[in-house]
This record gives sequence, structure tokens and C-alpha cells, in this order.
Amino acid sequence: MTSMDLVLFDQAWDRLEAWLAARSPADHAALRPPATAAEIAGLEGRLGFALHPELRRLLERRNGVTPPERNSGPELGVFPAGGILPLGHRLIPAAGIADMHEILVEVGEDNTEADLWDEEDLAGHLHLCVPFALPDDGGFAFVDHRPGATYGHVYEMGIGSGDLDGTLWGSSLTGFVRAVTDALETGTPFEKHWPVTFEHASGRTCVDWEIRP
Repeated sequence: MTSMDLVLFDQAWDRLEAWLAARSPADHAALRPPATAAEIAGLEGRLGFALHPELRRLLERRNGVTPPERNSGPELGVFPAGGILPLGHRLIPAAGIADMHEILVEVGEDNTEADLWDEEDLAGHLHLCVPFALPDDGGFAFVDHRPGATYGHVYEMGIGSGDLDGTLWGSSLTGFVRAVTDALETGTPFEKHWPVTFEHASGRTCVDWEIRP
């Protein structure tokens, strides 16, 4: 990738953050500060390979989001600010990325040993897939780090629901962020995921996503 590619990512990310700051301040406030160089180096050390430049830049912008806020009053429930991506995916910090990658590696090894996947199947290469966001149902959103045409592609895989085929969410992290922001700005769907407003019992609001046909 070139420096211009990262400029395009920065522009896409700035646009997303600007929308959140103006329209969903609770979600914007849930974004954590940037990861440090040491945190990113530690992540790459645990992965055993370099991060895709766009994923590295994402961490340089935001090191995940804070956990959902749990209120002391049981009638208020949980305020899930920070689930800004489709299916309520929440960005995870560098340390969490490493932990979740280990789970993906184990899933991939189990499937490889069971001879369930062909060589070209995504599920047979999960050791080269780096998660960056998680929903509540045991899935992953990740960046494909396999060399070749799919390098940098963004996929969602609902492992908790038994989905190991994966769904392509974008040919790049930049394109994915743009598409999500388009959906938020216009109220139109990303794939079949519609952005809506979650209204908490406290009166606070944040982004939510609904699946519609």
C-alpha cells in the first residue's frame, strides 16, 4: 500500500467519527485513545506477522472501544454504546485482537485436522485472519492477511452460529468504513443491516443495527 492509501483511510475514518460526534455522541465517547507503538509491536509479535497497513492505522487512530456500560439499577439494563458496526460489532483493542486471533487459529486447526475444508477455503486459513471487532453472538469481523488477491479484504464470520464460510464485507478496510458511514448518513442498509437508534431507559441513545429482509 502507498501513503496515499492510508490518507484515504484517514479520510474515511474522520468522516465516520465526525458523524458519531454529531449524531451519536455516546458512541463517539466510547472510542478509546490510539494504541501505542509498543502495543502494536506486541500484537504483531503474538501474531507472528505484520499487520495490514489499514488495520495498523485503525489501531493508531483508536484502540478499540470501552465495554458496554452496566447500570446499577437492574431496570436500566445495559447501555451498549460502542457497537457502531453492523451486527453490533465493537472494535477491540490490540491485546484483545491477539487473544481472539488465538481462538481463530484453534478453530482453523480443528477444521483442518478434521479435513472439513479445501485448501482454498477461508476457514482453512484462519491463522491469517486478524479480528478487529466482535458482536455479541460469538462471531468475528476480521481482515484477511493471506497473500494474494484477498489480502486486506474484510469478512464477517458468525462462528457462534456455525457459520464458517464468512461473508465479504469489503475489499478493503477503507471501503468498509466508507460503506458503514454511507449507511449511517443516509439511513440505508449495509448489506441487510439497517442503522437504527437504540433508546436506553435512561434517555440516552446510541447506534443499533437491525437485520431486515
